[in-house]
Amino acid sequence: MQYNFYPGPSKIYPQVAGYFQEAMELGILERNHRSKAFQELFSTTKGLLKSKLNIPLDYEIVMVSSATECWEIISQSFIQNKSQHFFNGAFGEKWCNYTQKILPKAEAISFGLNENPSLQSVENAELLAFTHNETSNGSAISEQFQKQLRTKFSNSLIAYDATSSMAGYELDWEMGDIWYASVQKCFGLPAGMALMVVSPKAIMRAKEIDESDHYNSFNFILKNALDNQTHHTPNIANIFMLNRLMRNVENISAIHQNLKKRKEQFFNELSKLEKLSSIIQFNELQSDTVFCLRGEKDIIRKLKEEAEKEGFILGNGYGGWKENTIRIANFPAIPNQHYIDLINFLLRFDKMN
Repeated sequence: MQYNFYPGPSKIYPQVAGYFQEAMELGILERNHRSKAFQELFSTTKGLLKSKLNIPLDYEIVMVSSATECWEIISQSFIQNKSQHFFNGAFGEKWCNYTQKILPKAEAISFGLNENPSLQSVENAELLAFTHNETSNGSAISEQFQKQLRTKFSNSLIAYDATSSMAGYELDWEMGDIWYASVQKCFGLPAGMALMVVSPKAIMRAKEIDESDHYNSFNFILKNALDNQTHHTPNIANIFMLNRLMRNVENISAIHQNLKKRKEQFFNELSKLEKLSSIIQFNELQSDTVFCLRGEKDIIRKLKEEAEKEGFILGNGYGGWKENTIRIANFPAIPNQHYIDLINFLLRFDKMN
């Protein structure tokens, strides 16, 4: 048996194979993305997403190619002068660096692994950017901080990279104006598509800026989405599979509760280990969907070797933590029993080494 805990692309829901076969039989993959058949698929998919993920009815959903593309869309269409980017890991920093290529005034504000971002120096913020779950180190922005942020900057746009969160977390959508995620993580689908969930305030801001110079200008994307179309020839297969998946999964509240229970069990058992520890020390700052464990380099190397022999695919460390950490996905498509088996493996390894 193979156990895939890689934090993206990660384990795909097994029923996805059947959804793809259904798409082939229905012929939807061969339909024009301006056709009524596609418009119906797009419309029902948006409705299912709002229902299953508890997205406010007045938020809009658009479909693009990747989370990385969202960096560009946000930079072009939602910011006139500068954004302020808060990060404690590689993906938040990459978002900032990319934005600076388009908007040189974009400001980088780093913070520590086991602390909330500092807002003391922030004034007259146009757009504040955060990585809701930092996949490189397993940290998360706490709910309490999100509420404080929304209260303090009620007039600012707040954007969240939710790539390791969306479809795993029961997000409080109104705490942010722009949320984006690729589908190869918590959605349990093949890579090749991303979603942006956007508030009425962000839509109004994009209209005020009125940027329309690019292939992926948001106003152009939104205009098509309101007609239940995409601005580009889309990944119809992924849209169809997302549609069928949303029909059949539980509401996000139940999904998130299960992931939190697995997290609690995992870290309770982890406390018994002598050679591995969590890189994030405080529960409220520890991601519910990505666990990052630290150890001596030799132990991490040996652990990955032994894991591979027993069929466990673990995530390599990332960036500055590449050689002394492993990353473990806690995504909905991974069965509960796989976590029990992983815990038992880690306990055996720790005891034997």
